[in-house]
Amino acid sequence: MKNLLIISFILLITTIKAQDTTDTFSIPKALKSITPYGTIENVLSVSKTGFYISDFIPRVGLKGDWNISSDGKYKMFTKIEFGLNLVKRDEYIKFSADPGTGKVSQTVFIRQGFIGISTPFGNVSIGRQWGVNYTLSGNIDDMYLGGGYGIGVYNAGTDGGISGTGRADQSVKYEFTDNHFYFGAQAQMRNISDNNQFFADSYGFASYYKLGILKLGASYNKVLDGVEHPLVTQAKINDELITALIDLRLDNFHFGIMPEYFVNHEKTDIDTFYTGYGMEYSIRYNFGKNKKWRLINNSYFLLPSDKNSKYLLNAYTFNLAYRFSDNTAVILGFTYDNSRNHDGSMRENHMIGIGFYYNFNFPVP
Repeated sequence: MKNLLIISFILLITTIKAQDTTDTFSIPKALKSITPYGTIENVLSVSKTGFYISDFIPRVGLKGDWNISSDGKYKMFTKIEFGLNLVKRDEYIKFSADPGTGKVSQTVFIRQGFIGISTPFGNVSIGRQWGVNYTLSGNIDDMYLGGGYGIGVYNAGTDGGISGTGRADQSVKYEFTDNHFYFGAQAQMRNISDNNQFFADSYGFASYYKLGILKLGASYNKVLDGVEHPLVTQAKINDELITALIDLRLDNFHFGIMPEYFVNHEKTDIDTFYTGYGMEYSIRYNFGKNKKWRLINNSYFLLPSDKNSKYLLNAYTFNLAYRFSDNTAVILGFTYDNSRNHDGSMRENHMIGIGFYYNFNFPVP
């Protein structure tokens, strides 16, 4: 049996090589349009609860694009991306470093999976993918350690898949971009809720305009199939998000700020949905020889509009990173937690951590 497997493998390789010498389709030619990528960052942190080793959003994936017209104006593109748990094995895993991951029941889970077509008039894609809201909020979500809670993406302890503000489930997306202008629109069609809509179960729009080093934008997202008491696979009734973006970028300096107003989009520490407003900003400065040092400051808050509520989500985070290369970095991070629970008690979950970061074929923050 072993010899048979070896012979079969040799025949397969020989066949592939023979095909590659012709003009017909072959496996190596098909794989030329696909690029593997991934990132891993392990973090050692300490807080009032003790020392802890955790993952920071590890992932692996495949992405690619290929021409479907001779002039190259029309292309197909695709991406498959998996999240990983690499430092522990539990029945239920929570990646606290990524506010959008929430709880999952697998060591390997899907983050994105979509396919689309690119044309001179814009791109259309279908599947599980970043929503148009993230085209704006991703400008703020660039911390190594911490951040991401005040941009409306990872709402209510999820990755925004149900609401559509994050990695939107079962979505179709249209995007148009030129040198200065961006417009995106999306809808979700999932047919899983008791209040399922005939056409779109949610919809969203986002747009920005670049004026030199300044980018100004806004986004809107609305859930149509929400229910009063949603299960894990259901959205909250009347879930709605409005954001604005001001983003300033120089060669080695970046400042971005995103205020937001939302309805039934976030949860308190006792899992109660609330309406409110929030804001997050990010400041990054590159310095030193070859600009390999990075200093990043991020802060956010989420606050219910109900004046009688005592709940507050608020933190201040600082990262100091040194990039040894385009794909390797070491990060020292500190977070001061100024949050209050629903009863008014201070959370004070301050944290100091050190992270080791590596990626391949993946953009470094």
